[in-house]
Amino acid sequence: MQGMGDDPTPLDVVTPGAGGLVFRPDGTILLLQRKNGEWCFPKGHVDPGEGPLDTALRETEEEAGVHATCPDPTHTWITRYDNDRGEAREIIWFHLEAPQDAHFQAREALFPHGAFLPPREARAHLTFEEDRALLDHVLAHRNATS
Repeated sequence: MQGMGDDPTPLDVVTPGAGGLVFRPDGTILLLQRKNGEWCFPKGHVDPGEGPLDTALRETEEEAGVHATCPDPTHTWITRYDNDRGEAREIIWFHLEAPQDAHFQAREALFPHGAFLPPREARAHLTFEEDRALLDHVLAHRNATS
């Protein structure tokens, strides 16, 4: 409970972010490997004045060197979690597409490795159950709309 002289620290502060599940036409999906070994999708903080889709596209380019597009920006998925610093995060995810010749290029020390993998292999590599569930939802959406 907040009393007089206490610093006002809202308990419901959530840091917004955005990311993408990036597919090539052959159906492979981009995964990044953090330097601590965790496998994930590209994502990051929404910068001031930036929309979530812009963030997802920017982070994909910055973290993996992959230029992507979004065929349907109206269809999104949301995940919520607390990161390792105890920060509440809410990530808006987009289905992104990259050209067939796109490949991972290490651009940040945080992500020294990455690859486009077939969905089953990607699912097996993902570190977090939330990411595996997200992949399942996005694949179901892709299959329903193709």
